[in-house]
Amino acid sequence: MTDVSGIIVAMVTPLADDQKISYSRTDKLIDKLLTYNINGIFILGTNGEAYSLTEDEKFSFAKHVIEYVNHRTQIFVGTGLNSTSETIDFSQRIATLNPDALSVVTPYFVPPTQEELINHFEKLANSVNVPIILYNMPGKTGVNIDPETVAELSKNSNIVGVKDSSGSIDNMRGYLKLRANKDFGVLSGSDSKILALLEAGGDGAIAATANLLTQNDVDIYEYYQNGNLKMAEECQHRIEPLRKVLHTRTTPSALKATVTASGINVGPAKDPVMMPNSDELEDIDRMISYYRTNNII
Repeated sequence: MTDVSGIIVAMVTPLADDQKISYSRTDKLIDKLLTYNINGIFILGTNGEAYSLTEDEKFSFAKHVIEYVNHRTQIFVGTGLNSTSETIDFSQRIATLNPDALSVVTPYFVPPTQEELINHFEKLANSVNVPIILYNMPGKTGVNIDPETVAELSKNSNIVGVKDSSGSIDNMRGYLKLRANKDFGVLSGSDSKILALLEAGGDGAIAATANLLTQNDVDIYEYYQNGNLKMAEECQHRIEPLRKVLHTRTTPSALKATVTASGINVGPAKDPVMMPNSDELEDIDRMISYYRTNNII
């Protein structure tokens, strides 16, 4: 049974210098992540640059990651596309790889109504034999999955959770209040809200900052679960220097640069996204030095 809780890493997709997926770099990043007590790896999301990869590239990458991890942690795969039919087709294709769950972003560009979202996700959930995690990212898609919509979708036994990247703790509280059962996981996709969601009764996070601050992000969850709110708050605060850097460039340019600066080369971002310039790289190096000096990485 899929466990929708704890810290799940929203992993970047390592590329070679020629912009093609690098499986050797991918393995090195996975090896690093698996040394920590994470509860899963989410691939092919926003920070995984799924929007810039072909379906064949995404399938090959998912196959490699699932086989390489070999059940050492859960693997969630992003399969959301812009129409219901293509989302079903691609999700069924990925389902043949037996991931632990599919993370499915809402359709975008022409924002669907809440009724249309329910129809979209219900058709998908009834078409695949892999659990579905809803992915709410209104800042990119132009549509919010409202709490009442999640309440309805959470009644479907194959829809097991939601990742909320709205940045709105009120929206997340709405999910918690209206979800059909407490086995339906509510995860923060906004790393600044990990602790706030846990305090509201949430279940964890799918965190991009965990590519670099893996132990720190796990500590937020574990300290909170163990009742040590002071240390959980301190670990939550430690994310801010990284978040400040991440906001200086187009996603996931700065994140990839920070992971590479830490010693795990994940290559460039996919064109047209450009990597940080020399001045920005100096700021990243100073941030990495700060984290190392304080034994955070």
